[in-house]
Amino acid sequence: MSGENTKVKSCVVSLKELVCGKVDGKNDQKSDIFSKDKFLLNIPDYQRPYAWGIEQVKILLKDISEQIDKNQNKQDVEKQKYLLGSLILHTENTENTEKKFNIVDGQQRLTTLALILRVLCKCNFLNNVKYSHNESKYHIKENYEYIKAYFESCSDKECEFLNFLLKNIEFICVLAPSEDDAFLFFDSANSKGKGLKSYDLIKAFHLYSLEKKQGSMLGYYARKFENLAKDERKITILFDELLAPARAWLKHKSINANDIKAYEEFCKEFFSDKFLYSKEDLGVLSSFANGVDFFEYLFKYNEFFDKLSNNALYQELDEIYYTGFIYNKYIYAIAMMIYFSKFPNGNSDYFLALIARAAFSLRVYRPSIYRATQRDYALEFLEKVYFVSFEEELEQNLLDFIVIKNEEERKTKNSIIDNKNPNQKKRNGGKEWYLEKTKEIYEKQHIQKHIV
Repeated sequence: MSGENTKVKSCVVSLKELVCGKVDGKNDQKSDIFSKDKFLLNIPDYQRPYAWGIEQVKILLKDISEQIDKNQNKQDVEKQKYLLGSLILHTENTENTEKKFNIVDGQQRLTTLALILRVLCKCNFLNNVKYSHNESKYHIKENYEYIKAYFESCSDKECEFLNFLLKNIEFICVLAPSEDDAFLFFDSANSKGKGLKSYDLIKAFHLYSLEKKQGSMLGYYARKFENLAKDERKITILFDELLAPARAWLKHKSINANDIKAYEEFCKEFFSDKFLYSKEDLGVLSSFANGVDFFEYLFKYNEFFDKLSNNALYQELDEIYYTGFIYNKYIYAIAMMIYFSKFPNGNSDYFLALIARAAFSLRVYRPSIYRATQRDYALEFLEKVYFVSFEEELEQNLLDFIVIKNEEERKTKNSIIDNKNPNQKKRNGGKEWYLEKTKEIYEKQHIQKHIV
């Protein structure tokens, strides 16, 4: 158990005690942690969906079966406990006599164990939990059918398996007094769980903020976020490669994209009820007074990313998969999202091409692009797009920037043409191809006047 001066308490608790919803009061640690004999376990709406697939279920069933086999030759099976990781809970005030504990970490294992118990003994463990996510409902149905078939094929083991679950499985239970304290532990995923992504933490933070201030909107934003998160690659790029780096680099933080913590960038607490805050639209650098502000920000920039992804020029650039080119493409995507935000009714066809010409100068005049190259170029280039008030000002910034980069491109092109060393030409082959490819794309998009 934690020391008296710490906020978070801990103890060891059995699965049977969690299933029954009460704890043996003879154990001082347990009675101190749970306070009341009767309690309910709850999965709050801000939690991520139940995402375990059949593979994770297979691993859990196999682990438990192997542990049962190891205990068969033991004289006192009850003493051979199986510790199934940690649980992180926090208390929630309720009007009835039962105390409610929200599950912050451990829902994947607990939900799977609940499905196993439902098959083995029709137990209603966690049946009070409402899974609002469609992904959760899908995995629950699929995993339940698999577990049912598993025990139908080895029905002689059902009784032994059930006894082991209720008598031998234990957890280290960490109890936080509030959601705020629980978030301190949120990034420590358990060894058998599905690791938390940055967007899981960001979502949980802002749904919690929403629950405190505008709870009636919780379900709407939770479902909308869930739909966006179905494309895991897209939402990861949106947070980790575009929005979080854009915010860091526009603040002139000299950090590589790999080292920028999206959670730290998006999950800062602002108390709008204590201080007045500006309603001026700061675009990609906006702060968030509550959950609604954040979700509207996210969905807006997701629409901008979709708009860019549907553009013919971007689709052609998107077909080039060289690593350095991808880093350059992210700079272009950031710049275009900033443009769409600042000039929703602007001359987007022209600036899609002009911003591409400026952004992809990096790919032409640098032999190789690494994370540090991407960062340094972004620090120099993105402010040319963000810190403007008029399209004319943006156009002039970009044309001036292109003039500077043209000289660097000319030097690169001349070095390729004049190089007579066959081995050196071979090394420069990729560079020459990029120069021709980029020029070809520019010509297609009718910005020949900007080509050297």
